[in-house]
This record gives sequence, structure tokens and C-alpha cells, in this order.
Amino acid sequence: MSNKAIVQDGYNKEDPLGSVKLVTRPIPKAGSGQVVVRMTMRPVNPTDFISLRNGLIGGEGQDRVFGSEGCGVVHEVGSDVKSVQKGQRVVTITGLEVFKGNGAFQEYILLDEKLVWAVPDDMSDEAACQFVINPWTTYAMLKDLEVPKGEYMIQSAANSTLGKQVITLAKHWGIKTINIVRRKEAVAELKALGADEVIVSTEEDVVARVKEITGGKGAYGALDAVSGTMTGTLAASLRSKGMIYVYGVLSGTTITVSTLDLWRDIKFDGWIIYNNIMPSAEKSHAVAAEVYPLVQQGVIPVAKSEKFAFEDFKKAMELAEKVGGEKKILLVS
Repeated sequence: MSNKAIVQDGYNKEDPLGSVKLVTRPIPKAGSGQVVVRMTMRPVNPTDFISLRNGLIGGEGQDRVFGSEGCGVVHEVGSDVKSVQKGQRVVTITGLEVFKGNGAFQEYILLDEKLVWAVPDDMSDEAACQFVINPWTTYAMLKDLEVPKGEYMIQSAANSTLGKQVITLAKHWGIKTINIVRRKEAVAELKALGADEVIVSTEEDVVARVKEITGGKGAYGALDAVSGTMTGTLAASLRSKGMIYVYGVLSGTTITVSTLDLWRDIKFDGWIIYNNIMPSAEKSHAVAAEVYPLVQQGVIPVAKSEKFAFEDFKKAMELAEKVGGEKKILLVS
């Protein structure tokens, strides 16, 4: 038996897939307090491309494994492991492990016991493998934004998987949503999910429309997956003292905002699961317990998916960048 792994060998910002290859390595052994998980399914997430393009995959030398999340079956447990047992299905909390070169894109992964979460019997592998990055971020980030019931929040990239989850969770919590998209074809789907308002940024003046929708008040808070000039557009669309959480870099890693909005005391903060949840195993497991029923009830919907064999990773990753929020591309082994 061997352990196939998808690794980054070198660094190529313009062609990230050009630095990715499949290698074979030994299956790791579990030490005290550790588990080895035989990975069965993992999604290709936008954060995986961010890691590739920005040289964020850690570890020394070559053969650095990436992959932000996934699920599998416990293959081996070390001494003193109490929370899971061999043969049990688990979610792997591998977000921070990527920075050590120990991501989910391998067949067998060695993790501390605290970095796995036992999957309930009624959760499918398709839901379990994409349970962490988007659902946890959606839940915790919207909760942190503290939008009162009945008020409007606004978000960019609303047609993404996470954007759709924000719409459905906000509706469940009684929060109204203003959703920015680039294509008018996305409007009907988001409305069907429960979006209160959808603005097509290529055809409408976003700030003027938000003021119209909110009666001149502006939205209460914002979530930004885009950065660049979009952050400034969102800032101008907020009430004074409003908060923007910037959690994505679809337009690059800088933001442009008006001094006038700084004078209105608009607050900006970066929000990323690797800093806001994952450093604490206790918080990770608490969020998992809170999010699980919301996923199972469909309040945070599981994205439609298409499966690829693990060895077809390049084809899968190429498609993942093209389809965006239409569906999740899953690597299966």
C-alpha cells in the first residue's frame, strides 16, 4: 500500500497548476494522540487556488500537500486517542495543516486527534467533505457581523457557494440581504433561494440602488469576497459606523476605499477561518456542533457537486475555476 498525494513543487503564480503534480509517499504511522485518516472525498475550493497562487503552502522542500478540507475513514489510531476509533467516518480540519504542507489532497493523512470531527451517520460524504470551509465561515462570519433582525446586510460575489449559503442562513435568522452579482442570469436563482434584493453590478449603480432599497440609511454591514474597488463600493453603501468583513481576494489582495467613508467611521476587518476559528480546537468543535443541524436541515445548503477520480486532479481543478459557484468539484479516492 502507498499514499498518493497532490503536491506543489515550486511556485508559479501565473500558472498554479503548472507547479502541481501527483507523487507517491509512504503511509504515515499514528503516534500518541494522533490518527491516520484514509481520505475518501475532498472539494476543490477557491482557497486552494489562493494558497497555490500566493505561495502559502508550507513545509520544507518539495512535495508540499495542499487541500483545505475533506472527509475519510479512520485508518489507524495512536495510543491515548479517545474521541474516534478505527473505521469511523470523520471530517478533517486541515485548514492550518496546509501551511505545514499537510493538506487534504492525499490518500492518507496524519493528524492530531483534535483535528478530526466524527461524522454523524445521517450526514453524507458529499456534505461532510465540504462541511468546514464554507459552512463554518458563513455561520461564524454572519454571526460576527451582528446584523439586527429586519435590517439589511450586503454582500459581493453573492452567486458563489458561500454567497448562496449567506442568503439562506440570513433568511433563517430574519436578516434581509442585498446581493451583488455580475451576471443578470444569476438573479432568478438567488431570488428563489430567498434573496431580498439582487443588484447586477455591470448594469446598475450599486450605491444608488442600496440607498433606494434602504430608504437612504445604507446597509447595516457587509461581507466582501472580492476586494479591490468593490470594497470601496460596499463601504459607500453602508450606514455610518458600519462594518465590512473582507474574506476573499477575487480582484487581488489590495482594497480601495474613500477617505470620506473612513471619516464616516466605516470599519474594515479581514475575516478568515484560519484566524477566526481554527487556531482553537475547542472553538472548531463547538462551531461544528452548531453548524451541523443547519446543514442537515438545509438552512446552510450543500452545493451541487461533480466527482472526479483523485488522479484526474488537473482536469478537476481546471473545471473548478471555470464553474465558480455553480457546483463543487470533488476529488474521490
